Amino acid sequence: MLLYILRRLIVMIPVTILISVIGFIIIQAPPGDFVSSYIAGLEAQGDIIEPELIDSLRARYGLGEPIYVQYFKWVSSFVEGDLGYSMIYREPVVDIIAQRLPSSFTISLLSLILVFAIGIPIGILSATKQYSLADYSFTVVGFLGVATPNFLLALVGLWLLFKWTGNVAIGLYSPEMQNAPFGIAKFLDLVGQNWMPALMVGTA
Repeated sequence: MLLYILRRLIVMIPVTILISVIGFIIIQAPPGDFVSSYIAGLEAQGDIIEPELIDSLRARYGLGEPIYVQYFKWVSSFVEGDLGYSMIYREPVVDIIAQRLPSSFTISLLSLILVFAIGIPIGILSATKQYSLADYSFTVVGFLGVATPNFLLALVGLWLLFKWTGNVAIGLYSPEMQNAPFGIAKFLDLVGQNWMPALMVGTA
């Protein structure tokens, strides 16, 4: 078993490198570059861009150099923990991820709890009541869930939630609980606010 895990980990290294190379080439394939697009967007807003800023950005990302040089700069920056700077949000990518990671973790944890809470009883019922009406019903629902695109399932789920409750499921907490200290009431509000998004993630 340990040998199998080690073998899979070793195979994962070249696969990861290959995927990164293909992804980098696809990103670089369109004409122009992201710095040119960024500068054009700023100039369209009426901003005056200093030539020194343009040159520093191009030098930082190796633009104008061979694509393999740009790739190695990108990989080395990633290894060092430098994920770059978001031209849209105008802040480091690491900070953007850090701001959104708690929300993603919370939704993932809630979806895991819902999957176990719903999936285990259904599995036990299907095993003990095989070929029963309940077994066939859950099987049909399962096949429908697999066959339905996740984005469509999520849109339908959020629409039904809004129609039934008027809740648009935006934000981790309801407005009255945003600044409240964390406790049982805030946890229950968290679950009540996000059970539908968590369920949609769990069905993915």
